[in-house]
Amino acid sequence: MKTANPQLENGHIRIANELWNEILRRNFSKRQLNLILFIWRLSYGTGQKDCVVPNFTHFEITGMYKQDVKKELTFLAECSVLHWEQETMVFSINKNYHHWQITPNKKWDNDLFDELIYTNLQRKRQRHTPNSNSQTTKPHPQVSKLLTSQRKAVSKTRTFQLVKHLPSGSRKAVISSDSASVKTKGKTVERKEIKKCNNKKDKAFGELINFYRANLRRGVSESRFNHDLLKQWYEEYGYDLLFAAMKVAAKAEAKGVKYIERVLVNWTEAGVKSVEDVGRLNQRVKKRTKSYQQKPVANKRDVVPDWYVQHKEQRSVKNEPAKTEEEKRQTAAEVDRMLAAYLAGEE
Repeated sequence: MKTANPQLENGHIRIANELWNEILRRNFSKRQLNLILFIWRLSYGTGQKDCVVPNFTHFEITGMYKQDVKKELTFLAECSVLHWEQETMVFSINKNYHHWQITPNKKWDNDLFDELIYTNLQRKRQRHTPNSNSQTTKPHPQVSKLLTSQRKAVSKTRTFQLVKHLPSGSRKAVISSDSASVKTKGKTVERKEIKKCNNKKDKAFGELINFYRANLRRGVSESRFNHDLLKQWYEEYGYDLLFAAMKVAAKAEAKGVKYIERVLVNWTEAGVKSVEDVGRLNQRVKKRTKSYQQKPVANKRDVVPDWYVQHKEQRSVKNEPAKTEEEKRQTAAEVDRMLAAYLAGEE
């Protein structure tokens, strides 16, 4: 019976561990995972970023029915996991997993997963570390049994024999520390520092959650998705920038996380990376608004034509003969007609 012998030289898929971790962390169904792996094999597996699957029936080789394939593809595309050009049937997986709208697995534990990775990395290092027992010991050169004092001058005569020196009694003995204990102590200190850092991060994120519950959750149920979304923004933008965006949303009396997301996206497009950049951006917006408000706006209704002024001056002449009521009404009607025509642009 022929045994399988897969080799990397025959082809392999290069996918970042960060993406694999996110695939494991999200609550994908078996059908969705099959579609993702199928698209990865056809895209990354052929050295491309995307792939072409001309017909839905081609997806049936993954063990799915045609109607289920279209439904799952539409769901993954709406959740921003999949890019799908429906006209050309080109598919690719969105590497920016922060935009994925798939609920994380409830039983996922980042600390436990990191500990398992650390355990296996240590196991790999131990395998590659040469064993001290397996090392071949080289024969030591012959040592002379003659004792010589260190104060004695060295002879210029060449010799091929090694001379043994005894340590003087006045010197203190040097105790070599165990390298294994030093490494263990270093790892313990490193873990304590990591735990201390994680505690600070958890405390800061807890303050953001409390602010969200007090100011932005009014009447809106706190879903697990919103909680995870805030945590992703906290890791991506940092405490100060996310807190500034939450204050803007609270000032606008917004609810939920949509307004916060809009503010963060606008700041990212404007090149904002810190709270100081937010202040400078607000100053530019205020100056632009103020200059627009101070700019005079031309209104043709405020412009009085010359013929109207002359006509009014002629009517104010004292020696003008008195007109009858009928003549006055006709003159007023003519003036109104001319003014209306002027405003309408007929003149």
